[in-house]
Amino acid sequence: WLFPYLGKLKSQRTTHTPSPISNKHICSHPHHAAKEIYDHTTTTTTTTMIERRRRRRQRVRRSGGILATCLLALVVASSDSDTTGTIMAAAMAFQRPVVHANIARRSPSMSQLGASLQTPPNYSSTLPSSLEEEEEEESSQPSSSSKFPTSHVLTIDEMNPLLKFEKNGKTKILNGVGIYHLIVIVLTMPFWMASMELLKWAGDTFDDFDPHRAKFDAAGKVWCRAYLTLTDCYPEIDGDVARLKDDGGDGGSAACLFVANHASFLDIAVLCCALDPVFKFIAKDSLKKFPGVGMQLTGGEHVLIDRTNKRSQLRSFKQSISYLKNDKIPIMAFPEGARSSDGRLQPFKPGVFSMAVKSKVPIVPLSLANTHAVMPSMGFLPVQKGRGKLRVYVHDPIEVEGKTEEEISMEVREALLRELPYDQHPLLEEEGGGGVEGGDGGV
Repeated sequence: WLFPYLGKLKSQRTTHTPSPISNKHICSHPHHAAKEIYDHTTTTTTTTMIERRRRRRQRVRRSGGILATCLLALVVASSDSDTTGTIMAAAMAFQRPVVHANIARRSPSMSQLGASLQTPPNYSSTLPSSLEEEEEEESSQPSSSSKFPTSHVLTIDEMNPLLKFEKNGKTKILNGVGIYHLIVIVLTMPFWMASMELLKWAGDTFDDFDPHRAKFDAAGKVWCRAYLTLTDCYPEIDGDVARLKDDGGDGGSAACLFVANHASFLDIAVLCCALDPVFKFIAKDSLKKFPGVGMQLTGGEHVLIDRTNKRSQLRSFKQSISYLKNDKIPIMAFPEGARSSDGRLQPFKPGVFSMAVKSKVPIVPLSLANTHAVMPSMGFLPVQKGRGKLRVYVHDPIEVEGKTEEEISMEVREALLRELPYDQHPLLEEEGGGGVEGGDGGV
C-alpha cells in the first residue's frame, strides 16, 4: 500500500514520473526494490522541506508587507523629521529581506527592482516643505561637535614631563615641547627687546613718530607671530576677520571693546596674531616683572590695574574710557578677570561692560579655543603643538545702546560659548561661580 502513495506524491513534487514498482520486481530483485524505496523516501523528504520553506517565506512576506505599509502610512501622518527617518529605516529593514529572498530571482524586471531597493530612496520629496526648510537650516548651522570632535587636553603621562618643580605653591612641569619653546624664546627675545628699545627711543624723541605707540606694539606682534610660527602653534582665525582690519584713522581701528575667554598664558600671544591694528590690553600690573612682556605693556602704554588698590582700579577705568572715546583706540579685556584653572568659561566680573556702555562703543567677542590644552595651568611652557588646535573666532559686534549690563553679559557669554569646544563649557555647578587662577589680564 505504500508504493502507490509514494509514486503519487513524487509525481506531484517532481517534474518527472518515476517508473512504477511492481511486486514482481520486489520478489525477483529485492536489492533493487529496496534502493527504489530509499530513493522515493529521500525525494519526498527533500521536496517537503522545500515546500515548507516556501510557505514560510510567503508568510514572512505577507506580515512584513503589512507592517511596512503601516509604517509608511505613519510617515505620511508624522510631522517630526527625526521620527520620519526612524520609521523609514525600519520599513526598509523589513522590506529588503523579502525582496532578496523571493522577488529578485523570479524575472529580470523584478531582479532590477530588487537591486534598486538596495539604495535607500530619497524621502525628502514626501515630506512637507516646512520640514525640508528646517532640515536645511539645521544642516547649514555648524555644530560645536563637528568643529571640535574630541578634547585635546593631555594627561600628565601623555605630556611626558622631563622636569617637575614647585612655583608659587603649584606644581609645574616641563617636557620636550616646552624645552623647544624655551630655546626659541631665548634665541628670539633679544631681537624683540632691542627693537622695543629702539622704537621707544624714537617715540620719546620725535613727538609725531609714534603718538599712540602703534609702531612700538607692532614689534611685539611681530615677535608673537614669529614665535608661534617657529613653534608650530600659529592659530587659525575665523569669523568677522574684516572687522579687525577696519582702520578708524591714525593707525587705529574703529573703537570697540574686544572681550575674550581667558584660559591660558598663551592667550596674549594668540590674540596678537588676530588683532592687527593698534589696541590696548587691560592687564594686571604684576606682569611688569616678566621679561619682554612687562616692557611691552609699560612702553606701549597699556592699561595696568592693581586689583588690591581701588584708586588704581578707578584710574584704569578712566584711562580705558579715554582710549575708547577720545583716541578711538580699541580695548582688549578678559571679562572673567583671571585665567581659568581648567579652561572652562568662568563667571564674568562686574564693571567690564560698563566701559562700553559709557563710551557707547560695540563689543566684539573673541572665542579662544584649546589654548588651555596647548599650555595648561600646570605647564611652565606649552606641552604640545598647537597647529590644528588653536583657533580664534571673531564674532559679530554686539551693540550696547538700550541694554543693561546683565543683558550684554548674557549675549557675550552665549556668543563665546558658541565657538568653544565642549570641554571649555562651564559645568552646572560652576554656573554660579568657579575657580579661577591668578592670571595676566582682566578688569
